[in-house]
Amino acid sequence: MERFFDMLSQIIWGYPVLILMLGGGVYLTFKMRFPQIHFVKIFKSTFLALLKKDNKSADEKSGLSQFQSFATSLAATAGTGSIVGVGTAISLGGVGAIFWRWVSAFFGMALSYTENILGVKYSAKSKLSGAMVYMEKGLGSKWLAILFAFFCVLASLGMGNMAQSNAISSSCKDAFGIPLHISGLVLTVLTVIIISGKDRLARCTEKLVPFMALFYIVGSLIVIIRHGNAFGDAISRIFSSAFSLKSATGGSAGFMIKRACIVGLRRGAFSNEAGLGSTVAVHASCRTKEPKTLGNWGMAEVFADTMILCTVTALVIIMSGVKIGDGGPDVICAAFSTGLGSFGGVFMALSMILFAFATITGWFYIGLSAWNYILPEKSNIYKALFAVCVFIGSVLSLAAVWSLSDIFNGLMALPNLTAILLLSKEAIAEHKKH
Repeated sequence: MERFFDMLSQIIWGYPVLILMLGGGVYLTFKMRFPQIHFVKIFKSTFLALLKKDNKSADEKSGLSQFQSFATSLAATAGTGSIVGVGTAISLGGVGAIFWRWVSAFFGMALSYTENILGVKYSAKSKLSGAMVYMEKGLGSKWLAILFAFFCVLASLGMGNMAQSNAISSSCKDAFGIPLHISGLVLTVLTVIIISGKDRLARCTEKLVPFMALFYIVGSLIVIIRHGNAFGDAISRIFSSAFSLKSATGGSAGFMIKRACIVGLRRGAFSNEAGLGSTVAVHASCRTKEPKTLGNWGMAEVFADTMILCTVTALVIIMSGVKIGDGGPDVICAAFSTGLGSFGGVFMALSMILFAFATITGWFYIGLSAWNYILPEKSNIYKALFAVCVFIGSVLSLAAVWSLSDIFNGLMALPNLTAILLLSKEAIAEHKKH
């Protein structure tokens, strides 16, 4: 069954999705004249704007503040994929996969910018929010919207829930000796408390995300600084290996370049979720209804996830000199231990717990939005199902969940990428407004 899921994942994430994702990102980047390179403008309209306005807490009537929508979206994207996912990418595609991950993020910023502009524009005229709304209202395709929402719900219960709760319980067992079912019970109770209200969830993510990001970046920088003499070589290897003519495992140069490219792009999309349409529901729920502003927040989210969090993880792994192997948690733990000593294992466990729990909270919001589109007024059913899945994920081995998550992500990407490209003229016109 696992082999079947893996084969299906390879088919879905073959050339059609990758061409749509990379080609769409390149097309939008050129049509909008590289919106992602205007760092000063992005910073002014996002983080700097928080000092002036719209930094109050959320409430049910006014919606999320700008920072809360950003934090909730980043919570959903910056999960274990920003840690273990980087190791897996290097294991499968070599060090060069990191370069293609950067490429994915750069052009993915244009995709995120576009989908959030469309999401805000169409959600302003609807009680619901998310990519489903512009599929229905913009394309006039109700069935495509329902299909997207269905796969989004499945992704929220799988990758956004069970895979993350499994990572938490496994980390607690390995680092602290806590039984899986105890971790599962505690995590389920915490999740129920957090998801019992949108206000409570938003308050949680706006405090959790900055703390976990700072904690992880500081720890990573300590390791990087301690291996500072290997920095130049690490950067050189990332670029040279992206177009390497040599293979450690055999095979032609073209095969290795293709493998590094596909793995990097695929893992990058899995991590930052640009083009998947998953975080549109969060940004569209922001009380600020300025499309370009929330589009900029979307780009900031992709940049923070891939160019910062994933990059420091990659540098820790490469500069530490550990054997990559399967790129799993043990490898990442060993890499951090080279700079943090005996605290490396604890640091790794705490980081996994924080990132995974943040993903659970962020994906609950996304999944609930999709559920409400299909079954409005039945949100309590989803809440109960989500809580049950948290416990199930904590106590079971979920090797197949990651393949399933790739499948659901790909099935979300296809309708969303199709929709934003067909509606791109509207987003481009909005972008050109002063």
